Amino acid sequence: MSVATLNEGPLLGPSFFLSRTALRSLALAHRDTYGAARPYPHVVIDGFLGERLASGLAGVFPGAAEAHWKRRDHPEQAARLGQLQRKAFEDVHGALRHLLSEFSSMPFLDFLETLTGVQGLIADPHFRGAGLHLTLRGGHLALHADFNRDRFRALLRRITVLYYLNPGWEPAWGGDLELWNASLSRCETRIAPLLDRLVVMAHGDDHWHGHPAPLECPEGRGRAALAAYFYTAEASPDAPEAHSAIWATPRTEGGPGKP
Repeated sequence: MSVATLNEGPLLGPSFFLSRTALRSLALAHRDTYGAARPYPHVVIDGFLGERLASGLAGVFPGAAEAHWKRRDHPEQAARLGQLQRKAFEDVHGALRHLLSEFSSMPFLDFLETLTGVQGLIADPHFRGAGLHLTLRGGHLALHADFNRDRFRALLRRITVLYYLNPGWEPAWGGDLELWNASLSRCETRIAPLLDRLVVMAHGDDHWHGHPAPLECPEGRGRAALAAYFYTAEASPDAPEAHSAIWATPRTEGGPGKP
């Protein structure tokens, strides 16, 4: 029995991998901007994967009826689809699943650490609260600060990554990611959800963000995004002191290798 599932379509199988060298150069080029950004550290990187690859990924992003989405309709968020990780992304195209895996890879973690200065980042292969999101016409996400811990692994949340796949997105449709100051007195940054745009931002309990105005995109369109969250381990006073490998020689009556 095979553990692999082949996907038919224009992007059959893993057709790309993130380059560690290119990512390091990108991180070095943007790390000062990240640290100096207001209202809190963040950066917007356009053309992250290139238009050809991004357009292919957008073309296989599942629509509202093409996946086992869970829909949220609450005062804080409406007409928002997500939670595909509940079924391990089984009905998501392989190219998108591959990109999620690449977001958990060594090259991407190295990129984030160089960009943000946060060392020891840990990816979440379960994508709790993350993964694929699709917001439909009339949908919104109220201003909020994200959850701060992975309670299953006793980890602290440090970094949020968003990647947008919305070709031909019109400004009149709304959907800008809004970053507000700590006092919630003004929006300091607006980020349109444009195709192939990567957003990296720091986590904080006063890092308010969202897209609170209802979307005005046409019926049949939606605001498509991939999200990934990154953590660091909490220091524990009960943790054993670190050491290198402990080598041993078997103790036998006949000496090493003899009975």
